[in-house]
Amino acid sequence: MSSSLTEPPERIGPYRIVAPLGSGGMGHVHLALGTADQPVAVKVVRPEFSYEPEFRERFAREVHRARQVTGGDLPRILDADTIGATPWLATEFVPGPSLQELVRRIGALPEPAVRHLGRSIAQTLSYLHTTGVVHRDLKPGNVLISPTGPKVIDLGISRAMDETPGSDSGEFAGTPGYMAPETAREQDSGPPVDMFALGAVLVFALTGRGPFGDGHPSAVIYRISHQDPDLDGVPPSLRGFLAACLDKDPARRPTAAQALQALGGPVAPAASASAWLPQIAVAVLDGVEHDHRAALRPFLEAPQPPHKSGKARTLALIGAAATALVLIAGAGVWAVTGSLADGEESTEAAEENGAESSDEGDTETGVSGREQCDPSVHLAPEYVEAATPEPTLPSDPASVRFSNDGTVLAVVLKSDVVHLWDWENGVALAAIRLAGTIPFREIEFSPDGCFLAHGAKDGAYVYSLETGEHTVHLEGRDVRSVAFSPDGTTLAMADQTFLDSNGGIYTVDLATGEDVTRFETGSPHGHSVVYSPSGSQLAAQDGKGDVRVWDAATGEELRIAQNLPFPSWRALDFFTDDVLVALHDKGPLVIDVDLEEGGTYYEPDDEPPGDTIKVAINREHDLMYALYMGEEDEDGGAFIGYRVLNIRTAEDVTPEVDDGLGFALLDVHPDGDVIANIPPDNSEVQIRDAVSLEPIEIFE
Repeated sequence: MSSSLTEPPERIGPYRIVAPLGSGGMGHVHLALGTADQPVAVKVVRPEFSYEPEFRERFAREVHRARQVTGGDLPRILDADTIGATPWLATEFVPGPSLQELVRRIGALPEPAVRHLGRSIAQTLSYLHTTGVVHRDLKPGNVLISPTGPKVIDLGISRAMDETPGSDSGEFAGTPGYMAPETAREQDSGPPVDMFALGAVLVFALTGRGPFGDGHPSAVIYRISHQDPDLDGVPPSLRGFLAACLDKDPARRPTAAQALQALGGPVAPAASASAWLPQIAVAVLDGVEHDHRAALRPFLEAPQPPHKSGKARTLALIGAAATALVLIAGAGVWAVTGSLADGEESTEAAEENGAESSDEGDTETGVSGREQCDPSVHLAPEYVEAATPEPTLPSDPASVRFSNDGTVLAVVLKSDVVHLWDWENGVALAAIRLAGTIPFREIEFSPDGCFLAHGAKDGAYVYSLETGEHTVHLEGRDVRSVAFSPDGTTLAMADQTFLDSNGGIYTVDLATGEDVTRFETGSPHGHSVVYSPSGSQLAAQDGKGDVRVWDAATGEELRIAQNLPFPSWRALDFFTDDVLVALHDKGPLVIDVDLEEGGTYYEPDDEPPGDTIKVAINREHDLMYALYMGEEDEDGGAFIGYRVLNIRTAEDVTPEVDDGLGFALLDVHPDGDVIANIPPDNSEVQIRDAVSLEPIEIFE
């Protein structure tokens, strides 16, 4: 999980620590109580940054700037220590969900509530711009919904108007979907970028979606730069104003002051949530407040901090509480949103008013703007809600796959549901029902951990783990297998459609979904496809059994091996960029891509029980796991045997295992130390040591 499980300090400065709330790239965040028992959010800088003079200078500069702009609807900075051994920062605690979270829970907001929302945000932007500061990352996740009105947070990538772009810590700032075209082009980011974001935020509040859709960040940025915003569902009374905010020419957008007047003029803090929000939203806020009180109650009643039980208490507060902490000023002003109660506490106030409770928290960088996702955390609410109480198998497993960071094991069931497990901690995270007809049930994680993909009878499906949306490429085509390029920009697809001669190997640019390239094969039917570790080469097998290797960038054919068998499962894998492993009746075939012809058959010491059906590569330990299938018996079954071979020496290094181990399908953990496998009877999922094959964990 992404949160730190280390025991927090009892105090930070004058603040009494209640519980750890999570960790970010620059520090650990804690819920704390001040000297008057007021709740605050405290962030402590990571030790490795504490010794960097440049970081300390930037931290101090951002704290100073944030203190200068704590007017309007911005959470107050309460205290900070920028010169001590361990820098820290404390801010006002904001007990409310983000706009992102609220809309996910209850859907779009009515026009009167959105007008109030827009007036308050425009008022804050007008204040910021008057003081010489541009926010530069306004988005639904950076607007907290409190009973008195919205609070704009996260000035972490803001800059003064007299600074040149790139003079601060980040040259490219913002969140796709709410990023102005000029920001995407890395041009000057003045006040108009905030007005573009305001328009996008209000469209999201009115419709439940951004004006430029979701998907891969590059695809969203392309639509922002080249397509008109989608304003379907926006009331006619606001359509013209929002279209002006979203104008691609920054000179034609209204100023914050003009926007404020267009929406109805200055607005005072609301007397209560019901004064500006619909009742279902009020219920959500009431539930959040109830959970906050439940988490704080033991500490308010105790003269000294209650004993913390380490990992169990931390996990309860992080996992069940769904807390999100959002940076406000570069190095660290933030506010807290979401529920903080222990998993056994309930949001009764919200449920009594008809609102559903939610375990998801807001995020620091937005749904589609991440460079890297945590597939154990960044999950769509519907996926999380569908998870089983613990890692179990409601039906027979069909395949397994580790995420690229190794934290999550995906188990595909024959019922076409993917279960995501935190396999090390024994936690069921999510369940995803796959679309399309999927005969082979093989899935792939994207390198950034944000997406899942699989082939189907009607196309290649790519799912956003965080939004729950999916995109179909080669729609209507029979896609046998897919592979993400190591940089995550491209999806390769093996099209095995037999109704015409248009099948074969295709790649699609995931940024646009339109740049489709076909790689020439000897057969118009594709079977397996895989990228080399660096992504410089692409290999595939066609319907004739021919294996080809191409330069992935130019499409130049580098190597061909003809007339190889191809089984039901994936038939190819790279060991290095220059060494490809394919399958042959005699055993795994190791091909040197740099040689014009030939290859080496790897044969185990004992004669295998049948034909080679699958090979998995362990690059960290130079191992190759070869699976063999014998002839069918009278019951329609077949014996599946395995051998472990050293890929560099061809030595058979199969260990002796006493528990009757058998493989049907397996996957190797990214660090090479464990494997996940399904036995031939499909009764369980096993985690085993990758070298000794001794069992570590079994899920049934």
